[in-house]
Amino acid sequence: MNASAVDEDCQTLSPTQEILSPRKRMRLENSARKSWSLMDRRTDTEVLQEMGVSLLEQDDSEIQCETISKSLKRRHDIENVNPNVNYVASPKSCNTKYAKTKLSPCPGTSKITPRSCEKAPLQEILETSFTDEYLIEEETPLNQIGADCYTKGAYSVTSTGGRKLNTTLIGVEEEAILSRRSREEPQGEDSFRSLSDEVILSVFKWLPKRTLAHCMMVCKRWYRVACDETLWQRLDLGNKTLSKNSIGRILSRKPVILRLSSSEIGTWQPETVTPSRLQYLDLSMCSIDCGTLECLLEHCPALRKLSVENLNLSRRALGLIGKCNYMETLNLAMSQGIDQDGLRDILKGCTNLQSLNISWCNLAESTLQELVETLPQKLLRLNISGARKMTDEMVLALVTRCPRLLELDLSDCSSLGKDALTALLPLSRLEHLALSRCYLLPPHALTKLSSMSSLQYLEVWGMLPSTSLNVLKTTLPAIQINKFMFSAIARPTIGTKRTSIWGLRTRD
Repeated sequence: MNASAVDEDCQTLSPTQEILSPRKRMRLENSARKSWSLMDRRTDTEVLQEMGVSLLEQDDSEIQCETISKSLKRRHDIENVNPNVNYVASPKSCNTKYAKTKLSPCPGTSKITPRSCEKAPLQEILETSFTDEYLIEEETPLNQIGADCYTKGAYSVTSTGGRKLNTTLIGVEEEAILSRRSREEPQGEDSFRSLSDEVILSVFKWLPKRTLAHCMMVCKRWYRVACDETLWQRLDLGNKTLSKNSIGRILSRKPVILRLSSSEIGTWQPETVTPSRLQYLDLSMCSIDCGTLECLLEHCPALRKLSVENLNLSRRALGLIGKCNYMETLNLAMSQGIDQDGLRDILKGCTNLQSLNISWCNLAESTLQELVETLPQKLLRLNISGARKMTDEMVLALVTRCPRLLELDLSDCSSLGKDALTALLPLSRLEHLALSRCYLLPPHALTKLSSMSSLQYLEVWGMLPSTSLNVLKTTLPAIQINKFMFSAIARPTIGTKRTSIWGLRTRD
């Protein structure tokens, strides 16, 4: 409110009220005093007294805030003259009784406005207190702790209240060290020295492979115990990147089960051949060059189950697979490079083969003829889906060669007709038959499968409409139709399981 506003209010009063009005009387009594306005930026003491500011006493928080504003203003003035001057920061809040103090060569004063406390943000003090050094009085607990350790850097400085303080310079790291409890070093003998190697080996069996590798770097004794072959029988290195010559170091641990599917394997060209104990090897969809693959197969003559799905196989690699006389399960799905001679070497060498997956390998007609004539008679499960050149005569030769088949997948063999279905009827032990997308097979011919008493599952995906499929299910009530869309013959992993191959755990 200003003088003009008072005049406007007085003009609205009557002459009688004008004499008796307290507002008029106050204006007449104070006519000799100075006038002031809210727009006036002056900080005259008389104006403040007129406003009644002098009647109020400052509390402790205002005094502390004013002290901080003086210190900050003084610091800015000194930095403008000499930016290299050192200073000591107090603890981080203006509510404490220690203010931020400048160590300047020459003391001085600075003008302070009423709004200086608002202009000096406390965040600046918080930021500088972490990088600057602390001003600690003798009464503080931190100074009492560090008095004995940091007396070399102590000096005296006069605080804002005129009191002489003994201070100690410490940093953030020193403060953390002082606040941390001292750790006692272990005393006495190593308890592992009193244990035998057998006991330590039984402890190491519970550790994961990564932790076991770290234990090998502790001492020579731990390295010797951790290299025991019983600790490395199962290795799961799927979806990993192996550096050069890593395969050699892996085989030196003498594993029995090794999973390397979808991994990038570095080159490996050993000078000597040392047979390994590896029996189950999964190389499905891994990235490996032909030379490294040949060396790996050469070092693994005792393989029982092997998966080289979606790999490029050389003529020598096919011959090395044929030398695995104990081979029982072989997955060659989507592999390239399989010809008639290489397939002959595999089938004649692996006489104990029981499960074979050779689907979608783009085999030539001569290679297919070699397959149906050379297959081991002990074969129980065969997946030859995707063989576009498979004929009815080849199916008849297959049934004659392998009468003990339990599972047969002929899906996507688009050249098969009614005679092929008739040739399958003598398989008295057949339990699972897949004929999906064999479009030349007449739907009514499928009813002949009712004579196969052992048949439990029939897959005819994509061949029949829903109405015809319901009629077929009614005609063949003892057979479950379209239960499995994908084949699991000779595949190391089924579904989302990635911790086992062929039902064997790859992780301890």
